[in-house]
Amino acid sequence: MAKWARSGLLAGAPALVAELGGDYPALAVALGLPLDPMHQPDLPIPVTAVQRLIDIGQNILGEAAFGLRLGMGLSFQLFGPMAALFSTAGTVGKLLEDIAIFLPLHTQVSVVGVVRTEGGVMLSYEMAAGEGAQQRQIVELGFAVLLRELRRHVPDWQPSALYLRHAAPHDQHWHRHILGPNIFYNADRNAIFVETEILGRPVVGRDAARHQQLTQQYRSARRHAPGLLAIQAEQLVRAMLPFAPIDLDRAAKMLGHSRRSLQRKLAMEGRGFGEIFDHVRASLAQSYLHESTLSIGQIADILQFSQMSALSRFMRQRYGLSPRQIRAAARQAMGAA
Repeated sequence: MAKWARSGLLAGAPALVAELGGDYPALAVALGLPLDPMHQPDLPIPVTAVQRLIDIGQNILGEAAFGLRLGMGLSFQLFGPMAALFSTAGTVGKLLEDIAIFLPLHTQVSVVGVVRTEGGVMLSYEMAAGEGAQQRQIVELGFAVLLRELRRHVPDWQPSALYLRHAAPHDQHWHRHILGPNIFYNADRNAIFVETEILGRPVVGRDAARHQQLTQQYRSARRHAPGLLAIQAEQLVRAMLPFAPIDLDRAAKMLGHSRRSLQRKLAMEGRGFGEIFDHVRASLAQSYLHESTLSIGQIADILQFSQMSALSRFMRQRYGLSPRQIRAAARQAMGAA
């Protein structure tokens, strides 16, 4: 479940690759992807192969907004049967809550969170820890799909704030065209702010009876799905890291468990809270070092290291390289691409 996507995710890939002067059939054969993604849109394809195609689109075909452009042609139908749950929600707010709660049943590669804040909610979207340092393209693809869906219910809506962890691209044409004008780069999260007024808007195709039936069905499936508590813990760590300390005791309270209960249930999933916490910090550090222009001191502060040297020790222990060495290697690789 965690390492696969539906073939429909690449619906627009053949045309986009051809537009950029590439040979999609040759790439599909080399990467093990379907020649016609929509012939069997529910065919499982490896997420790693999708990531490699997007990297080629960015680094070889020269389209820095490859993920964005691929995502703008997709709809929620890429979620397969789960699309019916989202499309029958009563309001935009309920639709977003359903995504955060039930998306892990579709894939555990992505981590979605909804945090209520003054004036609305912050919808965050991240790649799960361990899914690679290069996350920008997949995150932008996800945002393009999400905004296309929201604009189906609220035509012409532009978010008043959209946050991206990565640095601003040299050419922002597609970002402004697809994501809107209010983009904040080098941010502490990948997130879209959705105002309270938008949350209350009705969903096109809302169906209370059908939605209740599907919700019960997916809640039942969720109770028996493995690994979901670990995903909740990761969502919490990602949400809290830039703003407040988060440890086992606080996580247990916020997740509705005792300290011992949370430890026991995570252990049953083969994880520990400390492992999740360190895994998230390592993943975010890699992402910032590869894709942002934040200073190493700023990165250390966001990830709650006591000082820059603590971040350096942490990265050396995990990767054998200092933050500066990791950033230098990433820039060298980008220059060679």
